Amino acid sequence: MSKSASCKNNIDVSNKEMKAIGVLGSPHEDGNTAYLLEEILSVLRKELKTETIFLKNYEIRPCEGCCFCEESHKCIIEDDMKKLYPKIMEASVIILASPSYMGGVTSRMRAFMERTWCLRKGQVENKIGTWIVVGRRRIGGAINEMNEYLDRLRVIKVPGCSGYAFRKGDILKDKEALKEARMLGERILKIVKKVHSS
Repeated sequence: MSKSASCKNNIDVSNKEMKAIGVLGSPHEDGNTAYLLEEILSVLRKELKTETIFLKNYEIRPCEGCCFCEESHKCIIEDDMKKLYPKIMEASVIILASPSYMGGVTSRMRAFMERTWCLRKGQVENKIGTWIVVGRRRIGGAINEMNEYLDRLRVIKVPGCSGYAFRKGDILKDKEALKEARMLGERILKIVKKVHSS
């Protein structure tokens, strides 16, 4: 957390309506991953505005590797990511939430992550970033993807939360995950308050 002293760059501490966004890569708006995300957001609402971005509602094409953004710092692809870039930029906290079906994050989450390649040069540096991964077993690959992604964006990375579930509602049986989610929300609030007092 050594970056926290300089994180005023992208966290507007003068804004009394700081915002946290949860980016939901699950195809289920009311599934296990969404439930765990809501556990965190419910804690953050004590101090922050929150919004859940359900990626299934957005048409997001994959990155074409054209390198247009290398010079322009903007993506040339005309799709619904144009609606999401402003939400990313205005957020102080970014939470990635994805189930893991085949060892990694979902295809929707992967597309979202790759399309933020144009933001890797410090545009979101020092925002707070974390992750949620839910799966049946062997979810380490998805966790590694999330961590690598947040490192590349240079955010203040907070260790995330994982849960084990398969059928809808199974996450309610993972009491440790529910507890960790609420604790993660509290950790994020402490970091935000530290920024306010610095």
